[in-house]
Amino acid sequence: MIDWKVTVGGQLPSDWEPRRDGCWFLDFEMQHLLLPHFDVGEQPIDEYGETIFDSGAVARLGTHLSVYRGQIEAKPESWSITERSSRGETTFLVEREAVLAVIDKTLVMIEHVLSRGGELVFSGD
Repeated sequence: MIDWKVTVGGQLPSDWEPRRDGCWFLDFEMQHLLLPHFDVGEQPIDEYGETIFDSGAVARLGTHLSVYRGQIEAKPESWSITERSSRGETTFLVEREAVLAVIDKTLVMIEHVLSRGGELVFSGD
């Protein structure tokens, strides 16, 4: 799973608390759904390593997520997505409020990065 944090000069801000201030995808289904909307940096986000977004990539991410947020707001409270592959079908349920919570938390983090001259650091495991 991927999580992300704000750094300034390569360090966590002194007032940073990972559980309170960090963000992460709640499960692999949400990561699969949302990751394409986060992949706006110079390189794709590494699902198993570290990817750093500078202020330019962070600004692009903010623009993309703001637009995507409007699309999610227009959706019902929950909806299902079915993906088909050679191995069969997989269906998962998406909760609108859970997706909006991740987007909103990330937008707050983006404001911190841009106001502090920092970076957004994605870490996969």
